[in-house]
Amino acid sequence: MGEGQPPQIPILFEVRPTAAQVTEQHADIALTGLFNAHAGQISSERQTIWQRYTTMFIGNSIVMSVASGTGRSLFQTIAGALLGLILCALWFGMTVSGWRVFRMRVDRALGFSWTGFDPRANPFSVTIEYESGRFGGWLYWFALGVIGFFGLFYLVILVSSIW
Repeated sequence: MGEGQPPQIPILFEVRPTAAQVTEQHADIALTGLFNAHAGQISSERQTIWQRYTTMFIGNSIVMSVASGTGRSLFQTIAGALLGLILCALWFGMTVSGWRVFRMRVDRALGFSWTGFDPRANPFSVTIEYESGRFGGWLYWFALGVIGFFGLFYLVILVSSIW
């Protein structure tokens, strides 16, 4: 296994056409069922990414208000800023990891095609076109930018408290 390569997972289930020819209805039903399983996983991953993101946004907002509030001791301010930086690091890791899994699942789903249909009929082709387009990757970078903003704010609190 090369560096940066996903681990090879043994195939546990192999979908074979149940009809005499691949163009018959039974083969399409088996492939459609497998495709639907991929679609469900992609939808679930997308939802999980944003649930994690919202939870960490709220958590960081609370820590930020505590760390930057007036009337705090030096220890409380430094501890709050350090806690915020740790939360930002965890938030960053969860966001990057979630998007990586999401993109991997979309890539797998793009492998499905049906005879006689334009490959763009696969609904996940829009996701890839959007992400590679002019505005596509911006959502990911804006999400990371918000995390960076929180981290920078905690650094400012920390440095101004120490100096």
